[in-house]
Amino acid sequence: MKAFVWINFALLTLLSISTGIVKIAGLEADVAIFATLGFTPAMTVAFGVLQALAGLALLPSSTRRSAALVLAVTFVVATAGLFVSGIHPFSWVSLAFIAMAALVASGRPGPRLAAA
Repeated sequence: MKAFVWINFALLTLLSISTGIVKIAGLEADVAIFATLGFTPAMTVAFGVLQALAGLALLPSSTRRSAALVLAVTFVVATAGLFVSGIHPFSWVSLAFIAMAALVASGRPGPRLAAA
């Protein structure tokens, strides 16, 4: 179980930072997906900043639960955009991202990162 917690944590951190960066970069596909929800390109960039910062906020244990809650909400919004855009295969897969964030947000014992 300990390995699963670490893998989930690592993947969630990488996923949130990378999806944030993609939105910050203004990837055309993401801008189009979020436009279906009424987002402007600037709003999509701001959303990406939020995701990337929340991903970084997963690292300290003191902010981990709050960051995971923020990520769960952002993943719900992103998944809604995928469903509205008709990208159903990835919509279903992205439900796992919500579950990953919810697991961390649940406060289950998570990894303790060594201080540098």
